[in-house]
Amino acid sequence: MNRRGRESRAALLEAGRRAFSDRRYEEVSIAEIAAAAGAAVGSIGYHFGGKYELYLAVHEAVFEDFWDRLQELRGSAMERLTLGFGIYLDFVQQHGTALIMTPRAGADERLLAQHERHRDRLVAALLTEIVSAGESSAIRIAVDGWLAFVEGATARWLTEPDPDRAQLQSLVLAAGFATVQTTLALDPSITLTSRTIAALLDPTGPQQRTERSETS
Repeated sequence: MNRRGRESRAALLEAGRRAFSDRRYEEVSIAEIAAAAGAAVGSIGYHFGGKYELYLAVHEAVFEDFWDRLQELRGSAMERLTLGFGIYLDFVQQHGTALIMTPRAGADERLLAQHERHRDRLVAALLTEIVSAGESSAIRIAVDGWLAFVEGATARWLTEPDPDRAQLQSLVLAAGFATVQTTLALDPSITLTSRTIAALLDPTGPQQRTERSETS
């Protein structure tokens, strides 16, 4: 693909991202996406195959941007977890729940598979951070379940008339700590990383660490 083709594709992807962030899939037309990108309507089919394929490509682009932001994080495990959740909230607020959160049952299989792949990637990254040995089904179930809680709590938080961001961060981090501690009690074969142990033993706890990150 030449430079002009790459620029056209990128413009369509960005126009689709803005459109699908603001409205539901069925409310967006390919004509308006093409117009916003300054491209011909047929270019969507040429570059992506159709409107739904563009929708999938937008999802993938959002996920990759999210991962790029996470991989730039530095600091202790607790600091990166807190900042990482802040990035997640930024993406949800910017793009809405449709482009970030797991779609409901009955969604297109390709979209579900895409979300599942990135969710598995996030679970694997968290397990690498948390567990040094003795990884079991219990800790995988626990981490995956905690991610489901994060999505549910965030979706509910978005409906609040005056959402408190710091309070939500404290809630999900405390739930994450409790999840790890409960799983460790159920399966003593699990060995935590030194990073996770340090975070669990931090006397300030998730509430104070969250507040500190908000004011720094």
